[in-house]
Amino acid sequence: MLEPHTVLTASELYSRICVRDPYFALKDVTVIGQGEVAAGVPVQQDPDMEAGCIGIAEAGRHLAILGSCAAAVVAPREGQHFYLATGARGQWLNPEPQARASELLRGSAQAEHTGERTAKAHTLLSSPDGTPLMRLDVDYDVLPAATFTRLFAKARVDMRREPRLDDGVRRAPEEWAELRQNPYGKPLALRDWHPDGECLSAALGPVTADMCKGHFALHPAMPVAVVAGGMTRVATALLRRLEGAPSARCVTKGVRLVAHSLAYAGQTVRFSAHRRTREGADHDFRCWAEVGERVVAELDITFTRVD
Repeated sequence: MLEPHTVLTASELYSRICVRDPYFALKDVTVIGQGEVAAGVPVQQDPDMEAGCIGIAEAGRHLAILGSCAAAVVAPREGQHFYLATGARGQWLNPEPQARASELLRGSAQAEHTGERTAKAHTLLSSPDGTPLMRLDVDYDVLPAATFTRLFAKARVDMRREPRLDDGVRRAPEEWAELRQNPYGKPLALRDWHPDGECLSAALGPVTADMCKGHFALHPAMPVAVVAGGMTRVATALLRRLEGAPSARCVTKGVRLVAHSLAYAGQTVRFSAHRRTREGADHDFRCWAEVGERVVAELDITFTRVD
């Protein structure tokens, strides 16, 4: 067992979990207790239409990774494991509009293994002064690296091969600079927007390996949190459209995510949102992401319009 106050190095974490820089962006992951860790949480992306100090999808990304770190330090077996987030339930605790955070936020996670190949984590995001901002519970499927590699290879039989950085292609300096950029610091380049009454959809792709940097090393798949980001972006755009308010902003009230499968490099993902109800300033949405006819993930989210 790791001693409390142990700060985990990148090499220690990467030998246990399945993500790398730049998808992994936590600072000073520190053991607090049995299955409990804390870390600094950066804000890399503008919350855009969300009036919070961090967007809900980015907050979920960092907290889910932190939860996997907590689970990894009490894993019953040695070696690297892939922590696949299969579900999450969250609540934003501060309903007031906030400016984008300019300092590291604070994250904590308590995790346990609930079965031979499952784990769960209870996480909390707080402001730099310790004010609670968001609670998120995350469920994981836990697979040994060898098992995931076999499953990934099988799933990609029909996928086109993505170029490697060392594929022999001569690139100009600006092309190498683009390859080194962090894809998680900017919004997804959605296209083919299609409104239909109380629904709105948009597409992304084909997904490239560059969009998946650091997520499942050597096995490029779109992170669940990025898929969630596509769904929330379509939902907030739909809110603005239905309200006839191009500059409206909102804060998240509650969220529930279910991830069914992965979207792999080479595939095109379509994100859709449907506003189910509106009660005062609260707007309740049902969202889903699909690859062809396969549903990748589903999201129930309630936004409160604040301006």
